[in-house]
Amino acid sequence: MKSMQRFFLLMICLLPLLGIHAQDFTVTGKVVDNTGLEVIGANISIKGSAGVGTITNIDGQYTLKVSNPAKDVLIISYIGMKTQEIAIKGQKQINVTLQEDSKVLDEVVVIGYGTAKRGDLTGSVVSVKNEDLMQTPTSDVAQALAGRVAGVQIMQSEGEPGASVSIRVRGGISITQSNEPLYIIDGFPSEDGMNSLDPGEIETIDILKDASSTAIYGARGANGVVVITTKKGAKDSSKMNVSFNSYIGIRKVNKKLDVLSPKEYVLLDYERNVAFYGESGVRRFQNSYGSFREIDENYGNRKGVDWQEEAFGRVTTSQNYRVNISGGNKELKYSLSYNYVKDLGAMIKSGMDRHNVSFNISHKASSRFQANARLSYDESKTYGMGTSEGNNRFNKMEHILQYRPVNSLTGNDRDLITGDDDLIDDESNPMQSPILSAQEETKIRKVRSMQANGGFTFNFTKRFSFRNSTGMRYQTSRQDIFYGEKSITGKRSSINGNIAYNENGSFQTSNVFTYDYRGKTHKLNVMAGQEWISRWSKYLGAYATNFPNNDIGLDDMGLGTPSEIRSSVNDDDRLLSFFARANYNFREKYLLTATVRADGSSKFAAHNKWGFFPSVSAAWRLSEEEFIKKLNLFSDLKLRVGYGLAGNNRVASYTSLDLLTSTRYPIGEALSPGYATSGIPSADLKWESNKTLNVGIDMGFLEQRIIVSPEFYLNKSSNLLLNSRVPTSSGHKTMMRNIGKTSNIGFDLSITSVNIQKKNFTWTTNFNVSHNRNKIEALSGEQYFLEEARFGYDQKTHKIEVGKPIGQFYGYKTLGLYQVEDFDYNAKDQTYTLKEGIPYMSGTFNRSDIRPGMWKFDDRNGDKVIDDSDMTVIGNANPDFYGGLNNQFKYKGWDFSFFFTFSYGGEVLNATKLTNTKTATTNYSVLNIANSSNRWMTVNSEGQLITDPEEMAAINAGRTVACIYDMEMGDKYIHSWAVEDASYLRLSNLSLGYTFDRKKLRKFNVQSLRLYFTGSNLFVWTPYSGFDPEVSTKGNSLTPGVDYGAYPRNRSYVFGLNITF
Repeated sequence: MKSMQRFFLLMICLLPLLGIHAQDFTVTGKVVDNTGLEVIGANISIKGSAGVGTITNIDGQYTLKVSNPAKDVLIISYIGMKTQEIAIKGQKQINVTLQEDSKVLDEVVVIGYGTAKRGDLTGSVVSVKNEDLMQTPTSDVAQALAGRVAGVQIMQSEGEPGASVSIRVRGGISITQSNEPLYIIDGFPSEDGMNSLDPGEIETIDILKDASSTAIYGARGANGVVVITTKKGAKDSSKMNVSFNSYIGIRKVNKKLDVLSPKEYVLLDYERNVAFYGESGVRRFQNSYGSFREIDENYGNRKGVDWQEEAFGRVTTSQNYRVNISGGNKELKYSLSYNYVKDLGAMIKSGMDRHNVSFNISHKASSRFQANARLSYDESKTYGMGTSEGNNRFNKMEHILQYRPVNSLTGNDRDLITGDDDLIDDESNPMQSPILSAQEETKIRKVRSMQANGGFTFNFTKRFSFRNSTGMRYQTSRQDIFYGEKSITGKRSSINGNIAYNENGSFQTSNVFTYDYRGKTHKLNVMAGQEWISRWSKYLGAYATNFPNNDIGLDDMGLGTPSEIRSSVNDDDRLLSFFARANYNFREKYLLTATVRADGSSKFAAHNKWGFFPSVSAAWRLSEEEFIKKLNLFSDLKLRVGYGLAGNNRVASYTSLDLLTSTRYPIGEALSPGYATSGIPSADLKWESNKTLNVGIDMGFLEQRIIVSPEFYLNKSSNLLLNSRVPTSSGHKTMMRNIGKTSNIGFDLSITSVNIQKKNFTWTTNFNVSHNRNKIEALSGEQYFLEEARFGYDQKTHKIEVGKPIGQFYGYKTLGLYQVEDFDYNAKDQTYTLKEGIPYMSGTFNRSDIRPGMWKFDDRNGDKVIDDSDMTVIGNANPDFYGGLNNQFKYKGWDFSFFFTFSYGGEVLNATKLTNTKTATTNYSVLNIANSSNRWMTVNSEGQLITDPEEMAAINAGRTVACIYDMEMGDKYIHSWAVEDASYLRLSNLSLGYTFDRKKLRKFNVQSLRLYFTGSNLFVWTPYSGFDPEVSTKGNSLTPGVDYGAYPRNRSYVFGLNITF
């Protein structure tokens, strides 16, 4: 008995020592991936012990104290790797090799005011990671995103630096208003989309495509939502990370348009002089270019001036430098980034400079309180005239393509480049070298943006939390345009210029409560919140003409003759919102999501200020059902169905109010200032709305090595804003009303596959394809109306019609050219008269004006007269389907990828071809399609006018382009000859890189180093004859797909490095 007492007494004395020994037990080890590379920042924790854990350092090593080494279990996890659990069992060193996880079900996705696991999604959400964006070295996020997301069509209007980019999620809903999606950056809306973002700063982009996902954004979500999450600091507490990423590229326009050779130009000028001016024209021609018989001798081998080469044929450079400093630990993370971009445009005196600075910080003060903040400043300068401005011969591209390639017979062609031109055209307009003109033109746009936002989260309990987010944004922009004395604009009018200044800002705050319950069978996440957004903007514009010289320019507008100063205060609006969402998960099989949002906007009429936007979606994870498991086929199988209502509030702030505008009234002989009504107020103005039904299937095979996700959707949009006609007695023509309806039906398909996965070699493929069919269901009472994409033709270009898609081209159907047999020939007078019964264009022409070789159009109604009633739909800008294909290979340290984008169907109205084949005006060149082999000729090989019918028919057999007479008298008609197939297959990106072995870099204190080469826009296979089929220079929501003087795109070759210390 005494011995037992002594034993228990001894144990009681030893217990504290045992406890001390247990607390001092330390586990160390190293974590690597399946290639042997260290995994930095892997999470090491104790199963069942909240708050106990650490992360691996820069060498992949960790140290962790444990309290019960006999029973504790380590949990090792890292994003993109399979999580492992390892029992310690008294081991002091545990090394771990993590395997790549092809499953993406646990990937976190931002869904609006919160996050969710991808496997729990019930709506249509797609994500793009930073490594995908960085495959395309560009300063434009939208370009890097193009072709990578099913259901999202991205089109750059042209190749000019800073050119606008159009993004359409499943076609867009509106007829007259903006169809751009809502952009959310770190929880805050961005008014200028992604224009000012540095792609390297982005962590992920999540795109919400259906209304069940976007309804949480209510009145702003009808066109989809693009949610951007920027990078935060690293968690490695051992060292601060400094990374430097840079690339330098060379660029050159990948295509030039074929224009007349010097010989062809001189031959055309001879034909024009003979046809229009007779003997005096021949003498004028001979004084400049010599005799007709010597054209081949004098100009057959003459090089002339290639104005495209002079204007935008140079090899230019692009430079991008990015520095990032980041670090942190479990409590604090920070990231400071600076990015500088310098792009030289292909066009002389054009380019872009941009600076981005951003700072992110987050702090976990305790398990209850966390806070974060982000500051950013962006400054950009875009300079140089574009090629697509204007709607007449002032258009820069027309100027380049049409300026004559040769000087006189005795003149030096190179003198044309910088010499002042004393020639005038047939309309008495002075002419000028496009190069000299460009050197006398200034266009500079500067934009400065500052954004500050932040917030905090307070956890009342483990399940119940509160989140506040507050931020503001301020932006200024100024655009200066000046035309000097020797610019073509200055020569034809006067030295003139203008300044446009815009200032805008916004403020937002939101408060969100979240309850999160996670049981073994049931999981419930409920969120409710409130949001307030305030926006304002101001504009001031000034214009002056008749400057005495170029010396001071816009620095003193008073030197010119000023016009009225234009100013306005607009788009001041407020938005108050209340919203809620509930996510329910039963046994990981049955998922249900319901959202609701109420938005109150100052933009709309008093009785329509509030909108209500509900949605519901559900998913059934069939792969968790026993009858599916028995098939041993799917690693994941989930059926998703969603239905919701979202809105579009992108309308001018005061449309519902009775507004006044300043004007001048004649009183006696003077004009006195006053006010007039600017329009009829839309007293019933309300939201545009979009109802969406979405059905999707997520299928995974071979442990998620193959993932297939088809989705089908039907969008029904109503209350769309249209200008409805009103009685002229009102003093106005139209008023804005909510009366339009559209629908979009289509499908998206995404396929991701890991084709080969070995220790040293992997091959992955990503493919997506989309189809969308848009249809107008209702207009403002009429069956159709016409719109004009303005490029100098007084004809409507698009037909907006009930039952048809937006984007229909409208014009005459071309049957070819009038042939000799269509005419009666009078040998005595040597004249041609169109036969009775042969249709001709009325209004512009008399029957006697029509000549062989003019364009011949289809008489659709058979009345023997070509007029407006014969105009019809001649094309459609919408593609049948579009998408992208990316293949990526990795072998040890090498990586290689190639990325194709494609579009099939859809057409382009080639206004550049239409306006640059007008052969009638002397001293102007044209596209080579109108050369002497294709053009209907009016002179023979001897330089004589052709009058004999047989000779005319023989010489012009098979000709496809109208004669000079038609181009003189009938060049303002839009017809199907100018509508071309816009299908294409583009090798958008090809990249080869090498990442150095980390172990070898360690002795240089370098964490990682990658060198790479990338070629972009390398090849485009297309039947389109213009610069590029992916273009829309004069397009808006109503008039897409027009190519008028588009700035040509570059082919680029980039060399870069990414290094982290």
